[in-house]
Amino acid sequence: MPDFVYDIPMRQLAIVFSLIAVGAVIFGMLIIKPILRLLIGSPPDLNESITYGTASFSLFYGLLLGLLTVSAYQNNAQIKQAILNEATTLGALYADMASYPEPTRSDVKAMLRDYLLFTVYRDWPAHRQGEFLNGGAKRTNAMRQALASFEPQTKGQEIIHAETIAAFQSFAEARQQRLTGVITQIPNVLWYAVLVGAVINLILLVMLRMRFFQQLVLGTITAFFLGVILFVIVALDDPLRGESGLDPEPLQVLWDRTMVWDEPLS
Repeated sequence: MPDFVYDIPMRQLAIVFSLIAVGAVIFGMLIIKPILRLLIGSPPDLNESITYGTASFSLFYGLLLGLLTVSAYQNNAQIKQAILNEATTLGALYADMASYPEPTRSDVKAMLRDYLLFTVYRDWPAHRQGEFLNGGAKRTNAMRQALASFEPQTKGQEIIHAETIAAFQSFAEARQQRLTGVITQIPNVLWYAVLVGAVINLILLVMLRMRFFQQLVLGTITAFFLGVILFVIVALDDPLRGESGLDPEPLQVLWDRTMVWDEPLS
């Protein structure tokens, strides 16, 4: 799917998909149907022939749309879970730092707050455009180096430090999974199959021998539903992109309820 589609506001995009689908049916009834009648005629058993010939096509096309919808939803849910895991592990890291001596405690806590603010206010707007910034990786590496340079002085500190390193690894994994949401999307080749199938489906619909008003009602209802399904797939596809992209709410909640109180007043 072209990138500009994800930048269209969701309400407008839903209207565009529905109008295009309904307009295609009306165009087919007024322009394509007379041409097809000249080419193949209008035998009495035309409807039965179309129904018999398209039974397997309708089955496979419906299956394709269903699988794509489920796949897009699962991708969206996985990235949403990754955002929640990142916030959870980040909060655990921040709490663990309270057991560290100074200056490591204050330094790493400041790094964690800086990372969260960068992610929410700099990285996320880039995600909306289908990009991610290098600042998050640099801040993560700085935190990793600060934790690696700490030398525990007691047995208790060794235990706490080992747990902190494990929590940091979980945080890094969740962050990496969240970044995959920037590039996670349905392959273009599948979109080609979906769009070609939609065109064929509408052509077969307008080929039926029916009264004009009956075919208009049936065609517009079918086309409207097809447009809605395509809109849903686009809205769920590319989980972090555009207006419908996932929000950094778990990270924002972590900041508002925990980290903001340690931020020095300017």
